[in-house]
Amino acid sequence: MEETKLSLSPEEWAIVADPEIILTKNAVLHKIKSSLEALHQWQLDFVKEHMHRLPADLFTNAGKISRGENYNGLPYLILDYPRNFGQEHIFAIRSLFWWGKQVSTTLHLSGKWKAQFAPRLMAQPALFRDAALYISDYGNEWEHDVQGNSYRPFNETTLQQQPGLEQSAAFVKIASFAPIVQLEQAPEIWQTAFRKFLELLF
Repeated sequence: MEETKLSLSPEEWAIVADPEIILTKNAVLHKIKSSLEALHQWQLDFVKEHMHRLPADLFTNAGKISRGENYNGLPYLILDYPRNFGQEHIFAIRSLFWWGKQVSTTLHLSGKWKAQFAPRLMAQPALFRDAALYISDYGNEWEHDVQGNSYRPFNETTLQQQPGLEQSAAFVKIASFAPIVQLEQAPEIWQTAFRKFLELLF
């Protein structure tokens, strides 16, 4: 068997030889997880106050925080609440931290939940003028990169191009996005988007 030589660049050696890099990364992820846990508690309080305005079965599943190391090669943390991922019917709000990329919140609708709620969204012209929001209704349903090919700004052009969106698309996702440089404002960003998305559906 031929011997394989392990060769590292100076930059790679600098990282491998420095455990503080990984320890610092873990500390950052711990802080963000704590922020998501606090966010979920706030979400529960908000939903308890307004649950009568939406179907109760949307909120039967507990929120879930997930952590991964390889979304397009980078670590991430996700809080899903509400969390309804049926094979054909999805209603979820996903709060995401993606290392080096973004802080975002996504409202995800498909199946019966899209049929019920998309017409309410499409009937609100002011929504299409919100420069902070993006829409996805084609391509990869599980794409989270708001700056990727599956998303476009939710603006007047979108309204003109998609008058029948609630009938024509298999799913619809609305995302609120902030660049990673705004990470320290993430708790407020997540709360604001969560509140906005639920209030759009009331």
